[in-house]
Amino acid sequence: MPVNRVKLYFLYAILFLVFTQGFWERYTPIPAQPILEILIIGITLLSYKSILNPLCYNLLFVLSVGLICSISTASSIAYFKSIRFVLYFFFLYDIYRSTHFEIHQYLRLLKFLMGLVLLQGIASIIQIFVIGKQIEGYVGYMSSLGGSTATTFLVLVLSICMVILLYSNKQLPRKYIYFILLCIASAMLMGYSSGKRTIYFIAPITIILSVFLTRICIHKYRLVEFRKKLIYISILIIILFPIYILGATSTQFQLDNQVKKSGNRMEIISSMIEYAIFYENSEHKGRSTGRSGTTENILKSALNDSQYFLVGSGFNSYKNQNIARERNVIYGIVGFTRDVFSGGIIFAVLMSLWFIKVILYHDKIEQDPFFITLKYMILFSFLFTHFAYSADYVTHLKLTSLLILILPIINSKEYVHIKEYLLTYFK
Repeated sequence: MPVNRVKLYFLYAILFLVFTQGFWERYTPIPAQPILEILIIGITLLSYKSILNPLCYNLLFVLSVGLICSISTASSIAYFKSIRFVLYFFFLYDIYRSTHFEIHQYLRLLKFLMGLVLLQGIASIIQIFVIGKQIEGYVGYMSSLGGSTATTFLVLVLSICMVILLYSNKQLPRKYIYFILLCIASAMLMGYSSGKRTIYFIAPITIILSVFLTRICIHKYRLVEFRKKLIYISILIIILFPIYILGATSTQFQLDNQVKKSGNRMEIISSMIEYAIFYENSEHKGRSTGRSGTTENILKSALNDSQYFLVGSGFNSYKNQNIARERNVIYGIVGFTRDVFSGGIIFAVLMSLWFIKVILYHDKIEQDPFFITLKYMILFSFLFTHFAYSADYVTHLKLTSLLILILPIINSKEYVHIKEYLLTYFK
């Protein structure tokens, strides 16, 4: 069997397990996570003869810094456990960006991925109407433990889908437009079924930013078509706005009952914003529970303690309540502050820069406005998630699994033939 086909089957299996892991955890005794990791290690051992490339050199440097920090804090075992998902992402991304897939193979992969995204929406509908309640830890069939993914996954899916919709031309079959809209709806349903409040703020911001970046990058001759799409999007938003308000009032925003009953949309939105500001900076017994307050406390602590600044408190030490208490935090650690807490500011900055380079990196291939916009929206998703919301980019593959398929199109010479094919729908 050709090596490419073997890689293809491995990727199908990996994507399937990533997007159904929560289902296996909830309803079966099947250990999905160990199987997933065995598959990743297997395809890595099968594929690699040499890992010497610029991205690898950068990663090795980051990991070396992290290793020194872990030795200094006697947390080397925890370190390797903590960074393994970063390694999984890198190996998978590097393997598949250098793999020459045929156009039909890649298109089937994309269809399969869209089907898995739609599956999350079906799972969310079952949760809403059959189980009959919002469960934070349930994120479609992807997860049974990590509620933050319901928000971060929405941001990434919405970022990708909005760019596709804004750039698509009349050659893109209408059925694909419907599938893309259904993917957005699925991601929104995941957020709602998990009771996530942030989606009501970040979704509008993501839409506005995608429109803004598209307007900057799009060719002048397409402005008329672009404006027509803005009209359609505006009409759709107006139609869906009552559903938006209904979702907000039925989510745990702790809105005043009088405000809920009044139905005054501006009052509801104003109350949501007030609660969000309060929540982000909330405290319990002088210790932060909101993300903004926790980030501030961790950075202050690092700047006032040279040892903590350089090497952190030890990998996975943020889970130790006594150590967290020393930093005046309870909850609200995001990806960047997790790395600061674990390995110091230098390690945290280097890890963040490495992720940014992976997103922006390309093999000296011509960059079309469509792919430039797509790249920067993916970058926005990473920056929001890693610096403001959660550690989802470094603690599992639920987000990075999408990047394994999307980024090679943008960054790899091996995908030029597929890139040229896809551009017929977006020029």
